[in-house]
Amino acid sequence: MAKRVIAVFLGIISFPLLMFVGEEFNVATAFILTGFYYLVAQFFLSRGNPRALYEDWPLMLFLNAALIVVAVLILIIEPDAKYTAIVAVISMAGSAVGAWIATMRAKHPAD
Repeated sequence: MAKRVIAVFLGIISFPLLMFVGEEFNVATAFILTGFYYLVAQFFLSRGNPRALYEDWPLMLFLNAALIVVAVLILIIEPDAKYTAIVAVISMAGSAVGAWIATMRAKHPAD
């Protein structure tokens, strides 16, 4: 339960970070930072679990819930803003890669 609360908190905290980067730099940089942020967040949430990629899907959904809800709402309100769906896909892909890295690290600890 604690990991789920932390995951939701990390998902909500990502908004100011991503908005700041998108405003200060450009959208491509914000997309890259989104993927990296969710990769690192999911890695730390899943570390030590050798089956993280298969067992932590609910945790990934909790981490990405805020971004997915916002993307769906924006697509409903403003159908021409398709780039918001790309952000949700990038965040899910980053989470999946983070879980995969956590799985590999748990199965094969650093020598």
